[in-house]
Amino acid sequence: MPFTPGPIFNRGFRRWLLVMAAVLLPAAHSAETDPWQAALNLDYNTASAELARRHALDPADLRNATAYAASLLVRQPRTAANLSEARDLLVRVRQRAGPADADHRALALYLLARIEHDHESTPRLEAARAHYEELRRDHPGHPLADQAGVHLALLAGWQSPGVTPEQAAARIAALLDTVTAPAARRELHHLLGFLHWHRRQDAAAALPHFLAGRAIGYETPYRNGEADLTIAGLATELGRDQLAAQHYLTFAEAYPRDARTQTVRRLAAEARARTAAAP
Repeated sequence: MPFTPGPIFNRGFRRWLLVMAAVLLPAAHSAETDPWQAALNLDYNTASAELARRHALDPADLRNATAYAASLLVRQPRTAANLSEARDLLVRVRQRAGPADADHRALALYLLARIEHDHESTPRLEAARAHYEELRRDHPGHPLADQAGVHLALLAGWQSPGVTPEQAAARIAALLDTVTAPAARRELHHLLGFLHWHRRQDAAAALPHFLAGRAIGYETPYRNGEADLTIAGLATELGRDQLAAQHYLTFAEAYPRDARTQTVRRLAAEARARTAAAP
C-alpha cells in the first residue's frame, strides 16, 4: 500500500506557505494593498503582485524578497519562470542573510528544499535533503527545523532506494528523538506507525505510534477519525479488545452519520463482549 502523506507533506500546502511567511515575516501596517491579508483571503495573485512591487522598490529588503519568492510558488498559473525567479530570490536571501535575519534565512532554506522536493517535475531529492539538513544544522531552534525533520523522515522512509523498512524505521526514530514541535512529532509517529504496519506487518510495533499521534491530535477531524479506526483495528488484531472498543466508540460518537458507523458500533459491541467473557 502506498504511503498517503498528511497535510504537512501534500501539495495543498500553498495557503500554509504564505501564512507561514506572514507569521515569520510580519508586515508593518499600511494603507496600501496588504499582501498578507490578500494571502489569508486566498487571493494569491494580488498578494504576489503587491509583493513584486515592494521588492522592486527595495530589492535589498530580505523580508519582502522572501515573501515575494513564497508568493511566486503559489501564483496562478504556475510557470517555470516563476519557479526559477523564486529559486534565484531565495538563493540570494540565503547568501545575504546575517545573524539578525535568521527567520528570513530559515524560511529561504525551507522553501528551496520544497522547490527541489515538490515543485520540480522531476524531484531533486539529494538537493532537497541538503537544504533540509542545513536548516536543521544552522537553525536548530527554529519552528521550521522540525518541519524539515519530518520531510527528512519522508525521504528516509519512502524515497531512498535500497533502504530496508528496518533501516527506515531506525532513521525516523532517530529524527523523532530530536523533534519537539507537537505537529512534527505527530507526523513522525504517523510515519513510523504506517511503516511498521504496512511495510513490516508488525501491528505491535505500529500501535504505540498511532496512539501517540492520536494523543497529540490532528488539525482535521477526519484524520482523528481515521486514526481511531486504525487503532481499533490494530488493537483487535492484538487481542486488546477494551482499547479497540474505546476507539470504535470514539469514532461512532464523532461521526454518527458516517456510512461505516453502524458496522463500527457492531465491532465495538463484539469487542466489549469478548472483554466481558475473558477470564
